[in-house]
Amino acid sequence: MKKLLTAMMAILLAITLSACGNDSTNEPMGDQNTAKPETIVKENAGDAHANGPHEPGPDDVCAFCNMKVYTEADPMGVFTAQAKTKDGDYLFFDDSGCLLNAPRRDQLEFEEKWVRDYVTSEWIQADAAIPVKANLKTPMKYGYAFFQDQESAEKYTAENKDKNAIIASWEQLDQLASDRYRKKMNSNSMNKDSNNMKNSGE
Repeated sequence: MKKLLTAMMAILLAITLSACGNDSTNEPMGDQNTAKPETIVKENAGDAHANGPHEPGPDDVCAFCNMKVYTEADPMGVFTAQAKTKDGDYLFFDDSGCLLNAPRRDQLEFEEKWVRDYVTSEWIQADAAIPVKANLKTPMKYGYAFFQDQESAEKYTAENKDKNAIIASWEQLDQLASDRYRKKMNSNSMNKDSNNMKNSGE
């Protein structure tokens, strides 16, 4: 009888200890478990940006020209653009031409690009946005505004004949940006050659 009672007590004790062991796995133990919540926070923080664009801060500058990037609250903020790189980095641009020139200079690949809708200031996918060229003061003087659909772009052009507003294409904007970039590179190259000649005494 004593042996049976001892065996039952041992089984009961084993069950109790194993149940306690299962409960303790939910509590942080040592360095091994404390790292898990940080990883989850990082993943969650990344997911927040993975789903779309976010707002620039007051100290953000253009990733191409290093000029001020305007926030949504500023009237010039409607021309701000942004992109997400293949590495998951977010870059802001003060004007749409800078958005197009950054990959030329820095060999970047963009996973996604956004511009603001001229009417609502909401972020829209750049590839789906309708560009309108007009006599508009934009940060780098490209003069392009973007609209979320054809109807709002046509309405703007019809109501802004005095600004010579016309529906354009991304190809036209890209050509303008490319021409300006090449001109600047050629100018920089000529200035460098001129300085080298002066320094060499020629």
